[in-house]
Amino acid sequence: MSRRKNLNSDDIQQFLEIPSGSEDDLELSDEHSDDDLIRIQDLVLNEVETCPEVLQDDFFDENVSIPSPRSSSSMLVIQPTSSSSNTANVASQPSTSRQVNPRSSRVASRPQAVPTPRIISPSPQPVRPARPKPKREYIWRKMDFQPPDTTFTGVDVLEQPYTTFETPLQYFLHFFDDDLLDHIAEESTKYSIQKDCSKPVLVTNTELKKYLGICLLLGLVPQPNIRMLWNSILGIPLIIETMTLGNFEKLRSVIHFNDNINYKPRGEPGRDRLFRIRPLLETLRKKCQAVPKRETLSVDEQMCATKACNFLRQYLPNKPHKWGYKLLVLCDDKGFAYDFEIYFGAENDPELRLPDECVLGASSNIVVRLCRSVPRNQNYKIFFDNYYTSPELISYLAKKGIHTLGTVNKGRMGMTLKMPSQKELTAAKRPRGYSEGWVATVDAVPVSAVLWLDSKSVVLASSFVGEQPKY
Repeated sequence: MSRRKNLNSDDIQQFLEIPSGSEDDLELSDEHSDDDLIRIQDLVLNEVETCPEVLQDDFFDENVSIPSPRSSSSMLVIQPTSSSSNTANVASQPSTSRQVNPRSSRVASRPQAVPTPRIISPSPQPVRPARPKPKREYIWRKMDFQPPDTTFTGVDVLEQPYTTFETPLQYFLHFFDDDLLDHIAEESTKYSIQKDCSKPVLVTNTELKKYLGICLLLGLVPQPNIRMLWNSILGIPLIIETMTLGNFEKLRSVIHFNDNINYKPRGEPGRDRLFRIRPLLETLRKKCQAVPKRETLSVDEQMCATKACNFLRQYLPNKPHKWGYKLLVLCDDKGFAYDFEIYFGAENDPELRLPDECVLGASSNIVVRLCRSVPRNQNYKIFFDNYYTSPELISYLAKKGIHTLGTVNKGRMGMTLKMPSQKELTAAKRPRGYSEGWVATVDAVPVSAVLWLDSKSVVLASSFVGEQPKY
């Protein structure tokens, strides 16, 4: 190994000298460039002060901050008070260490610009009006319910023209009368002209009746293809003799129930999702509402089976037809429908409520709308399930003279209703048929809640019946 050569003082001084053209030499020249930058900023600020109209409002950027050389406070990084005082004390004391390189001291003493944080103001959100929530804290007492007088005073006897119907055709034509058929024929002819004015299709009342009759037969004689109904071998002679295939397809392509000119697209106020069939629905509803109603009524869902793929199709796994259009129906104990709605989503639109109707929630408002045609103060009885039942709905209809009964979820009855749970009933070995009754006053209307034990516990709420009498 070679011995390390000792360096003398001249060699050490030679190594410490900064060569010309090095990066350190460029850094030493930053002092002059900083002075030039400060002079340029002074000239720009003088021009702005003397000629303020030179700069326009759109020249400035709120997110950019230009430090002013005249204001040292905006250019220097301000340290906390405690650290500043400590630094001043240390600087006043004599230093015993070796001298710091003047190049590094100049770099450390350069004025540093404080970066301006970018403040992003949140976009204003639309203020939604608060929906009034009814109070649900009622005082429930375990006691016997005193039922009111529920003697039925309405009229449920069918009169003319209902007693004169002898055939199903007469019954059908009562709902699809000439006024409705003329309206459909007029709108269908109008649409054919809007579609192609060079090939209008004249739809008459007679042709429309033939078309509807064939559509009814399609449900009785299903075929893989509609054209097979006019086949010489597999076709139906009644359909072949009634209308040709060409005329049927023409009517099928132009059939319309409303004017497309008045259709409002998505996003516009007052848009009706059932606009295209609204005249047909309203005509059928008025016909159903005019029929005298029986004493006991019910509100429930009904499926109209279909394989069409659109936004109206719903899925109900507990129904015989699981896929189809869901109808919300008011019917009697014989199955006749007095009013109905096509379900197209939970709607709680204020435009669907009358001025004297309360805000009871989307599900309870369905019952309120379907009961508009029920005569008031005649002691009609309406039954529904726990999807619709609430104490507020029972109280509201009771004030109208309409009594109600339905299963209910415990959560809708308030926190003060202390009913035993299924686990507690099982632990107490309650027999099947065990029941308990509570009573509360909801908006000056007595409402009963009954717990009845079957295979599992069921809670019912009513305005006209309680736990007693037990049968």
